[in-house]
Amino acid sequence: MQPLIFNFLIRMKRSYLFPTYFQKIGWIITLPVLAWMLIQIIFGVDWDFDLKMPAFISDNGVLGLGSENEDGTFLFTMAKTTFNATLFQVLLIVGVCFISFARRKDEDEYIGKIREQSLVWSMLVGYSIFILLTLFIYGLPYIYVILYDIDMFLLLFLCKFNYELWRLKRQVCKCKDEETKCQCDDCHCV
Repeated sequence: MQPLIFNFLIRMKRSYLFPTYFQKIGWIITLPVLAWMLIQIIFGVDWDFDLKMPAFISDNGVLGLGSENEDGTFLFTMAKTTFNATLFQVLLIVGVCFISFARRKDEDEYIGKIREQSLVWSMLVGYSIFILLTLFIYGLPYIYVILYDIDMFLLLFLCKFNYELWRLKRQVCKCKDEETKCQCDDCHCV
Protein backbone atom coordinates (compact mmCIF):
# COMPACT_ATOMS: atom_id res chain seq x y z
CA MET A 1 0.00 0.00 0.00
CA GLN A 2 2.79 2.44 0.82
CA PRO A 3 4.53 2.16 -2.57
CA LEU A 4 1.29 3.14 -4.37
CA ILE A 5 0.85 6.24 -2.22
CA PHE A 6 4.54 7.08 -2.53
CA ASN A 7 4.38 6.78 -6.34
CA PHE A 8 1.30 9.02 -6.40
CA LEU A 9 3.08 11.70 -4.36
CA ILE A 10 6.12 11.52 -6.62
CA ARG A 11 3.92 12.01 -9.70
CA MET A 12 2.27 15.04 -8.09
CA LYS A 13 5.63 16.84 -7.94
CA ARG A 14 6.30 16.22 -11.64
CA SER A 15 6.62 19.36 -13.72
CA TYR A 16 4.76 19.54 -16.98
CA LEU A 17 6.94 22.27 -18.45
CA PHE A 18 8.79 21.90 -21.73
CA PRO A 19 12.60 21.87 -21.74
CA THR A 20 14.31 25.28 -21.83
CA TYR A 21 15.23 25.16 -25.52
CA PHE A 22 11.53 25.03 -26.49
CA GLN A 23 11.34 28.75 -25.73
CA LYS A 24 13.65 29.53 -28.67
CA ILE A 25 11.66 27.21 -30.92
CA GLY A 26 8.48 28.98 -29.82
CA TRP A 27 9.88 32.41 -30.71
CA ILE A 28 11.03 31.11 -34.11
CA ILE A 29 7.46 29.95 -34.79
CA THR A 30 5.56 32.84 -33.18
CA LEU A 31 7.36 35.94 -34.48
CA PRO A 32 6.79 35.25 -38.20
CA VAL A 33 3.15 34.32 -37.55
CA LEU A 34 2.54 37.53 -35.57
CA ALA A 35 4.33 39.57 -38.24
CA TRP A 36 2.12 37.89 -40.87
CA MET A 37 -0.99 38.79 -38.87
CA LEU A 38 0.05 42.41 -38.19
CA ILE A 39 0.95 43.09 -41.82
CA GLN A 40 -2.45 41.80 -42.91
CA ILE A 41 -4.27 43.91 -40.30
CA ILE A 42 -2.27 47.15 -40.63
CA PHE A 43 -1.80 47.27 -44.40
CA GLY A 44 -4.95 45.41 -45.40
CA VAL A 45 -2.93 42.93 -47.42
CA ASP A 46 -4.64 39.61 -48.07
CA TRP A 47 -1.87 37.03 -48.19
CA ASP A 48 -4.23 34.19 -47.49
CA PHE A 49 -4.11 31.14 -49.73
CA ASP A 50 -6.28 28.07 -50.15
CA LEU A 51 -5.40 24.64 -48.81
CA LYS A 52 -6.92 21.19 -48.82
CA MET A 53 -6.75 19.63 -45.38
CA PRO A 54 -8.04 16.29 -44.09
CA ALA A 55 -11.25 16.73 -42.10
CA PHE A 56 -13.46 14.54 -39.96
CA ILE A 57 -16.50 16.61 -40.92
CA SER A 58 -16.87 19.53 -43.30
CA ASP A 59 -19.57 21.38 -45.17
CA ASN A 60 -17.35 21.90 -48.20
CA GLY A 61 -15.79 18.52 -48.84
CA VAL A 62 -14.07 17.68 -52.10
CA LEU A 63 -16.57 15.72 -54.14
CA GLY A 64 -15.71 12.09 -54.62
CA LEU A 65 -13.97 11.80 -51.24
CA GLY A 66 -15.70 10.78 -48.05
CA SER A 67 -19.40 10.19 -47.59
CA GLU A 68 -22.06 12.87 -47.78
CA ASN A 69 -24.63 13.10 -44.97
CA GLU A 70 -28.31 14.02 -45.35
CA ASP A 71 -27.59 17.58 -44.19
CA GLY A 72 -24.95 18.13 -46.87
CA THR A 73 -21.89 17.69 -44.65
CA PHE A 74 -19.10 15.36 -45.58
CA LEU A 75 -17.46 12.83 -43.24
CA PHE A 76 -13.77 11.91 -43.50
CA THR A 77 -12.95 14.07 -46.48
CA MET A 78 -10.49 16.64 -47.76
CA ALA A 79 -11.86 20.09 -46.94
CA LYS A 80 -11.19 23.34 -48.73
CA THR A 81 -9.84 25.89 -46.25
CA THR A 82 -7.41 28.78 -45.98
CA PHE A 83 -4.05 29.23 -44.27
CA ASN A 84 -5.36 31.95 -41.93
CA ALA A 85 -8.27 29.79 -40.79
CA THR A 86 -6.23 26.69 -39.95
CA LEU A 87 -2.45 26.57 -39.98
CA PHE A 88 -2.10 30.18 -38.80
CA GLN A 89 -4.03 29.38 -35.63
CA VAL A 90 -2.19 26.11 -35.05
CA LEU A 91 1.25 27.69 -35.48
CA LEU A 92 0.38 30.59 -33.18
CA ILE A 93 -0.96 28.32 -30.45
CA VAL A 94 2.00 25.92 -30.65
CA GLY A 95 4.55 28.76 -30.68
CA VAL A 96 3.03 30.65 -27.75
CA CYS A 97 2.62 27.40 -25.76
CA PHE A 98 6.31 26.60 -26.31
CA ILE A 99 7.29 30.09 -25.13
CA SER A 100 4.91 30.21 -22.18
CA PHE A 101 5.40 26.73 -20.82
CA ALA A 102 9.12 26.21 -21.36
CA ARG A 103 11.12 25.78 -18.19
CA ARG A 104 13.31 28.76 -17.40
CA LYS A 105 16.99 28.31 -16.61
CA ASP A 106 16.40 29.92 -13.22
CA GLU A 107 13.08 28.15 -12.58
CA ASP A 108 12.29 27.82 -8.87
CA GLU A 109 9.24 27.81 -6.60
CA TYR A 110 8.82 31.59 -6.74
CA ILE A 111 8.81 31.65 -10.54
CA GLY A 112 6.35 28.75 -10.42
CA LYS A 113 4.14 30.88 -8.18
CA ILE A 114 4.39 33.78 -10.64
CA ARG A 115 3.54 31.37 -13.47
CA GLU A 116 0.46 30.13 -11.60
CA GLN A 117 -0.74 33.64 -10.67
CA SER A 118 -0.24 34.83 -14.24
CA LEU A 119 -2.22 31.90 -15.59
CA VAL A 120 -5.13 32.59 -13.24
CA TRP A 121 -5.00 36.32 -14.06
CA SER A 122 -5.01 35.64 -17.80
CA MET A 123 -8.00 33.32 -17.50
CA LEU A 124 -10.01 35.85 -15.46
CA VAL A 125 -9.18 38.78 -17.73
CA GLY A 126 -9.57 36.70 -20.89
CA TYR A 127 -12.99 35.36 -19.94
CA SER A 128 -14.11 38.84 -18.84
CA ILE A 129 -13.15 40.24 -22.25
CA PHE A 130 -14.81 37.28 -23.97
CA ILE A 131 -18.05 37.82 -22.04
CA LEU A 132 -18.09 41.52 -22.95
CA LEU A 133 -17.42 40.76 -26.60
CA THR A 134 -20.15 38.09 -26.57
CA LEU A 135 -22.64 40.62 -25.20
CA PHE A 136 -21.81 43.38 -27.68
CA ILE A 137 -20.73 41.72 -30.96
CA TYR A 138 -23.15 39.77 -33.15
CA GLY A 139 -23.27 38.20 -36.57
CA LEU A 140 -20.26 37.36 -38.72
CA PRO A 141 -17.80 39.51 -36.70
CA TYR A 142 -18.53 37.26 -33.70
CA ILE A 143 -16.92 34.34 -35.56
CA TYR A 144 -13.69 36.35 -35.61
CA VAL A 145 -14.06 36.99 -31.87
CA ILE A 146 -14.26 33.24 -31.26
CA LEU A 147 -11.41 32.54 -33.67
CA TYR A 148 -8.99 35.00 -32.07
CA ASP A 149 -10.21 34.49 -28.51
CA ILE A 150 -8.51 31.10 -28.53
CA ASP A 151 -5.15 32.86 -28.78
CA MET A 152 -6.02 35.66 -26.36
CA PHE A 153 -5.62 33.56 -23.20
CA LEU A 154 -2.14 32.42 -24.12
CA LEU A 155 -1.04 35.87 -25.25
CA LEU A 156 -2.39 37.45 -22.05
CA PHE A 157 -0.55 34.83 -20.01
CA LEU A 158 2.68 35.40 -21.92
CA CYS A 159 2.47 39.17 -21.44
CA LYS A 160 1.56 38.99 -17.74
CA PHE A 161 4.17 36.33 -16.91
CA ASN A 162 6.98 38.19 -18.67
CA TYR A 163 5.90 41.49 -17.11
CA GLU A 164 6.01 39.95 -13.62
CA LEU A 165 9.45 38.47 -14.32
CA TRP A 166 10.64 41.87 -15.54
CA ARG A 167 9.30 43.49 -12.33
CA LEU A 168 11.03 40.81 -10.29
CA LYS A 169 14.38 41.55 -11.94
CA ARG A 170 13.95 45.30 -11.37
CA GLN A 171 13.38 44.97 -7.65
CA VAL A 172 16.39 46.02 -5.69
CA CYS A 173 17.09 44.13 -2.51
CA LYS A 174 17.32 46.42 0.49
CA CYS A 175 19.79 44.20 2.30
CA LYS A 176 22.83 45.96 3.71
CA ASP A 177 25.26 43.15 3.03
CA GLU A 178 25.21 39.61 1.73
CA GLU A 179 25.67 37.93 5.12
CA THR A 180 22.44 39.17 6.68
CA LYS A 181 19.05 37.78 5.82
CA CYS A 182 16.91 39.75 3.42
CA GLN A 183 14.47 42.14 5.08
CA CYS A 184 12.46 42.80 1.92
CA ASP A 185 8.84 41.70 1.74
CA ASP A 186 8.52 41.45 -2.04
CA CYS A 187 12.13 40.73 -2.92
CA HIS A 188 13.33 37.49 -4.48
CA CYS A 189 16.96 37.53 -3.45
CA VAL A 190 19.16 34.72 -4.63
